[in-house]
Amino acid sequence: MTTIGILGVGHLAGLMLRGLAGSGYRLVLSPRNAEIAAQLAGEHGCEIADSNQALVDAAEGVFVSLPAATGVAELARLAFRPGQPVLSAMAGTGLAKLQAVIGPARAAVAMMPGYANAFRVGPSILHPGDGFWQPFLAATGPVIAFDDESQFTAAATFGAFSGASFGWMAHVIGWLEGRGLPPDTARTLIAATLRGNAEVLLREDRPLGEIAGAVATPGGISEMLLATLADRGALAAWDEGLDRVLKRIGG
Repeated sequence: MTTIGILGVGHLAGLMLRGLAGSGYRLVLSPRNAEIAAQLAGEHGCEIADSNQALVDAAEGVFVSLPAATGVAELARLAFRPGQPVLSAMAGTGLAKLQAVIGPARAAVAMMPGYANAFRVGPSILHPGDGFWQPFLAATGPVIAFDDESQFTAAATFGAFSGASFGWMAHVIGWLEGRGLPPDTARTLIAATLRGNAEVLLREDRPLGEIAGAVATPGGISEMLLATLADRGALAAWDEGLDRVLKRIGG
C-alpha cells in the first residue's frame, strides 16, 4: 500500500480526503492544527504524524496543501529524500520555486477545484506529467497533464473560474427565486442545466462554434441574453478578471 503524506490539513486537504476514500492509499496527516487533524483522521481513517519531518520520512510521496503565504518557508525546514515525489497544490508556487526548497526530491505542481474532487468529478491539472501523481489525482476526477509550464499556468486560472461559477450560479438562482421559484427548484434547475451543457461539450465531437451557433440561434432568447451581456461588458469582464488572476498566479 502506497503511503502519501498530506502536509497541511486545511479545507483542500479535507475535500481531497473525501475523494480519496477507498482509493487504497495509506494517508498520513501533518500534526499542525491538531484539532482539525484529529477530526480528519477520525472521519477518514488516517494516521497523524508526530511531526512534519516524521511525515516526510514515512511517506513515499508528499502532497502539499499548506497555506501559500507560509508554505515555502515550512518546506524549506524539511529534509526530503532524493527522488521523493512531492506535489504542491499551493497557488502561486511555481515548479522552480518548489524544486529549490525541496532539494533532491522530485517536484510537481497541481491545481484542482477541491469541492468537486470530494465527489470524484473534479478535474486536476498537473505539471509536469508524473506517473506517481497521475493515479493519485485520478482517484478524485480527470487529470490533465502539462509539460509546458506556461500552458499549465494559463490552465490554472480554471481554479478561479470554478470558484466564481458558484457566485454566478447563486446570482441566477437568486434571480429565479425573486420571480417566485422555490429555492430547491431554482437550484436544481440551474445545476442540472449546467451539468447537461457540460456533458454536451464532453460528448459531442462537433466544433464548439457549431454547438454554440445551434443553441444561440438568430433572433432567439439565448442570442438576446448574450447580446445584452456583451453590450454591458459582462463577457469582456471575464477576460479582464482571468487576466488579473493569470498575472497573480504567474508571479
